Amino acid sequence: MLNISGNTENVEKKDIIESIINIFNEKEDIYGDAYIGYPLYSIEYTSDQLICDLAIVSNYGFFVINIIDTEILNYGKIQDELYNKIESKLKRCSFLVKRRQLSFSINVCSYSLIEMEKIDDYPIFISIEDINKYINDTLENIDNQKVDMISSGLQEAQGLNKKNYHENARDGSKALLIDEMNDIIEKHDCNQMNAIMEDPIGIQRIRGMAGSGKTVVLARKAVELHTVHPEWTIVVTYYTRTLKNQLYNLIDKFYMTRNDGRHPDFNKLKIMHAWGSSSSDGLYYDICKNMEIQSYTFYQAKRKYPLASRPFDLLCAEVLDCGKEFVKLYDCILIDEAQDFNDSFLKLCCKVLGSENRLVYAYDELQRLNELSMDSPEKIFGFNISKDTPLVTCYRNQSRVIVTAHALGMGLYREEGMIQIPNSTDVWQSIGYKNDENIVEGLPVTLYRDRSTSPDFLNADPNDLIKIEKFDDSDQVYNKLLQSIKANIVNDSLNPNDIMIIDLDGINASNNLSKIQLLINSNFDEYGDIHIHQAGSTNPEDFFRNDSIVYSTIFRAKGNEAYYVYILNAQRCIETLSRTKDRNALFTAITRSKGWVRVYGYGSSMEKLCFEFDKVKENDYKLFFKKYPTEEDRKKMVILNKDISKDDSEALTNTKKYIDENQGNMEILLKELFGEEYKRRLRDFVVDDEQ
Repeated sequence: MLNISGNTENVEKKDIIESIINIFNEKEDIYGDAYIGYPLYSIEYTSDQLICDLAIVSNYGFFVINIIDTEILNYGKIQDELYNKIESKLKRCSFLVKRRQLSFSINVCSYSLIEMEKIDDYPIFISIEDINKYINDTLENIDNQKVDMISSGLQEAQGLNKKNYHENARDGSKALLIDEMNDIIEKHDCNQMNAIMEDPIGIQRIRGMAGSGKTVVLARKAVELHTVHPEWTIVVTYYTRTLKNQLYNLIDKFYMTRNDGRHPDFNKLKIMHAWGSSSSDGLYYDICKNMEIQSYTFYQAKRKYPLASRPFDLLCAEVLDCGKEFVKLYDCILIDEAQDFNDSFLKLCCKVLGSENRLVYAYDELQRLNELSMDSPEKIFGFNISKDTPLVTCYRNQSRVIVTAHALGMGLYREEGMIQIPNSTDVWQSIGYKNDENIVEGLPVTLYRDRSTSPDFLNADPNDLIKIEKFDDSDQVYNKLLQSIKANIVNDSLNPNDIMIIDLDGINASNNLSKIQLLINSNFDEYGDIHIHQAGSTNPEDFFRNDSIVYSTIFRAKGNEAYYVYILNAQRCIETLSRTKDRNALFTAITRSKGWVRVYGYGSSMEKLCFEFDKVKENDYKLFFKKYPTEEDRKKMVILNKDISKDDSEALTNTKKYIDENQGNMEILLKELFGEEYKRRLRDFVVDDEQ
């Protein structure tokens, strides 16, 4: 069966399109893609848009079909225009050209729903039987790989991902494996294409797991809208500040490919952070300025709402309730990382879009493993939406990596019992897992991934993709880290921006980095060529650098990815007062990787994580539930694994800091904490811990 992307609201055209697609689907071993209403081009001699009603790329040939339902002077001119536009685009793809010519035919024809005078050499048909005969008379053998290459060219999808090629990649090195993966011809899958091509009137939801291409799809959709409607004011907004450069580069690259090297008009296509200030563009700030109401910076909001964990949500609610009349400020708003926003922000966006309500929001379906990331559209907006596209294929993480992330994040193989699990069983299918039998609560269940949802384009040793190692102390961890990075650079030929270090000890991350840099300086002959910088150290958008390895907390790492990810202080996720929060942090950290993952930690807690990972391997990188949790089981999980409160967490952090700053008065501090019996109680605690 052909993969079908797009649709049409025209009922007559829809019937013809379905009939033509059926002609191909009835053929033996059919392989390929059908595009409805795509591609779309501007016509030079009019102000209209030239829409390809149906394009079929298949192993039986490439066909472009224009359906005529109104009187036109010269349908041959439309065929010429379609042919020239498509040929020009495809000829820019070197992998489709042989001796200055395309290595396949573009068969353009018309189907008319009204009486038309025929023009010589321009095929036109008025019946399905006639077009069926034309297709069969024009068949061409195209192998499946070339079909994908043509689709990639038609989608203008080449260069979807940033490619870091390695000049000195040696045979057998990880750099060579990355370069070989980068050479694979990229194309959008049909779900991604549907999300890009969806009519923008009304609210559209795009959802999927980490690595399913949501940011790429959102950027490409913004480019399509800006190309077709250059007069519109379009806003692309986001939560994590380090995403700005990524979005800017994607949109600029896609627009240049789509529009003959021209750059977007960034005065009309605005990329701005959700918050913003007088010195930095932001959607909230821009709305307040246009409505002539007071806006607040992050620091002002913290002072206004000192007890609020998310003051931005309260600021957006304030604007909604300000009593002023809302006017249309933008034609379309596209939101990335929507799971990080409260309902009030999405509602505020709707208020400034006018009656057509062109809002597109994309989010991680399962960023926190104990709950869905977002409420239903009905709960957020008060009504259901029809434009909803799940992206089920994970292109970032290798299948073993993503399964391990889910298993450890849930605590699936934890001896003391699971920590968390999604409330709905439906979520597994929507993020690409399969099971041979229906999930029945209370019964055994095995979930797995195959190549359809985890393509695993990186041809690496599967046993080398993810490793979890336990050490005696932090010094051993830091030595191992630097030795491994040295091997990455010397043996694996990796570039510094191929590597990301994520420290799960967010409070002490700066001190930990100082210790690592001190270790580099004290062993300069061995590690002097290793440069590490802290994410956001120069500005909020500062993350990857060409000449330095990024060192990040989990909060700044969100939304970013690297081929090789090191995770430090993983022991903090095991015996903790914030089990669900810290397990979610471990899950998010692992899913930053496009290739390899190394998880390091120390102490007895780390032994428990290594045990869980051994169980993942024993179960052949599948999620095996001896008994799928019932609703009662899930309720008990929530009670048993409730995170420490924000106030208690802050009190604990302050206590730690106080102890660190008063090492010279340790005996007095211990007496204050435990009384005169502190020595016995401390001795008993140490003995119990060793046992």
